[in-house]
Amino acid sequence: MISFYQVTPVEIPGYFTKTIFPFNPTFMKGNRVKSVTLKSQENGISNHYTFDSNGLLENITMSRYNQEKIDTVFYTAYHYQKNGLVTREARIDYHSGIVTIKVYGYDEKKRIDNIRIFSLNAQITNRTQNNDWMGEPVPGLDQIILKGSWPDENLLNNMINENKFSSWRYRYFTENNFEAEERTEFFDFVKNGGGQDTCHQKITYYYFNNHPIVQFLHSGCAAKTIPSEQYEFKDGLLLAINETDASVEPRSEKYTYDNNKNLILMQNSWNGQKVSELIMTYNKKGFLTTIQRKSETAKMAHYFEDRSLDLNYTFF
Repeated sequence: MISFYQVTPVEIPGYFTKTIFPFNPTFMKGNRVKSVTLKSQENGISNHYTFDSNGLLENITMSRYNQEKIDTVFYTAYHYQKNGLVTREARIDYHSGIVTIKVYGYDEKKRIDNIRIFSLNAQITNRTQNNDWMGEPVPGLDQIILKGSWPDENLLNNMINENKFSSWRYRYFTENNFEAEERTEFFDFVKNGGGQDTCHQKITYYYFNNHPIVQFLHSGCAAKTIPSEQYEFKDGLLLAINETDASVEPRSEKYTYDNNKNLILMQNSWNGQKVSELIMTYNKKGFLTTIQRKSETAKMAHYFEDRSLDLNYTFF
């Protein structure tokens, strides 16, 4: 049976990590899944995911609801090349009116080479935050995104020429028989204020047998010193994430799977003490039906409050 999730320790933009993991496109395509809705029983949060006929994620809608109304918080849309590589991503923040556009570039090996990030202001009416001073003004851009279109290419090119963007740049190399992926974030817009040092932060992952085994979170853009996270895999499945930074309370996560390689349990510990766990339940066909969080330290923080998510599906 094909697994429902693709469990990875590497953060995937757009997903609500530590609760929702990336869906497996092969599972979605094989089962003709058109949409998945996760709805919380306790705190009025709903996440709605839609897929194309190839099982690729097309958009995400996050909403808050009560008995009187539904308030959309975020909407994210994706566009792909024919080979399945994402080319563009647009995220609408309905509270601020800001639309974040990400444009992906790839190298000859189809690895991410760079991601350029643009902040545009859709000037949405009746939003809760007044951020007219933020972002390049493009009135009505939210409606353009919702209709499946994108901002004018000339606008983005002009923003590049005027250094009105930020970016992630990727570098790949081999070190001590490990394959490495270095991600560096640049604030290119700093140049407009006379600044020359645009480097903001850097993250390096080391891979073995195509799986990440360690992460270095640099201090700013300084040289790496000690690992920040270590990852354990067995038979291609992620078993554990362990923080190694001694300056904070070390956190760890442990993962358990069933015979179909479906994630059924994730335990979260701080400083050796278990604080919460996620329990996943599947039906006989391998569809995830519920996600339940149980807290060992009830009400310690909102993150650890007990909650349950029910899942509903539509099909092509």
